[in-house]
Amino acid sequence: MFSGIRSAYAPADLVGKLTVMVANLAPRKMKFGLSEGMVLAAGDADDKTHPGLYVLEPGPGAQPGMRVR
Repeated sequence: MFSGIRSAYAPADLVGKLTVMVANLAPRKMKFGLSEGMVLAAGDADDKTHPGLYVLEPGPGAQPGMRVR
């Protein structure tokens, strides 16, 4: 699973963090390997005017493996 969040997050910042992911995508060959899902993140369409990328996090009480509804 790959994502385009490298510019906003160091790997150490994501250790232990719960994120929202889409994991049932068809496999897709990418530059760095095979991806079968994505980490969901939000950001403005105009990154120059409103810079920032924000990984979506589940609310309190969410557990790893729960489904998004």
